Amino acid sequence: MMNIRNAEIADLDALLVLSEQIGTLHFNNAPLVFKKPSAADKPFWLNVLNDESTLFLLAETEYQIVGFLTATITKNETIPFIVSCRICRIGTIIVDEKHRACGIGTKLMSACEQWAKSQEATQIRLEVMDFNQSAQQFYQQLGFQDQSHIMCRYLD
Repeated sequence: MMNIRNAEIADLDALLVLSEQIGTLHFNNAPLVFKKPSAADKPFWLNVLNDESTLFLLAETEYQIVGFLTATITKNETIPFIVSCRICRIGTIIVDEKHRACGIGTKLMSACEQWAKSQEATQIRLEVMDFNQSAQQFYQQLGFQDQSHIMCRYLD
């Protein structure tokens, strides 16, 4: 049995285990963008947990936390040529390596979508790294489409 619920401060150590998994994946694939997971991650996640404007969901079995998702709502109020609507922006989604392809990510995304609708958001956006093909396929299966591409060129 799996349950989706709001994360709490008491969940921090278990969340750090998952954070290390996603951090290591990103560092190994894009070391010029991401730092290796470290003790500095703990205060970051503690701040996210304490931020009342951030949705912080976790997925748990009766034995352990197996995934989490963070999201916020933004609205363009400054750029005149961009539509001003409420947008749910997913910050992080991670499912434990041993529990992938079991529907956990889909359940987290569904709960996020329900929350976004309750916040009167009109869309959900997220950024996914180019190297993370499995995540891109997952989002495409959920109906996400490319909207833009972030490009980078490193300077000598």
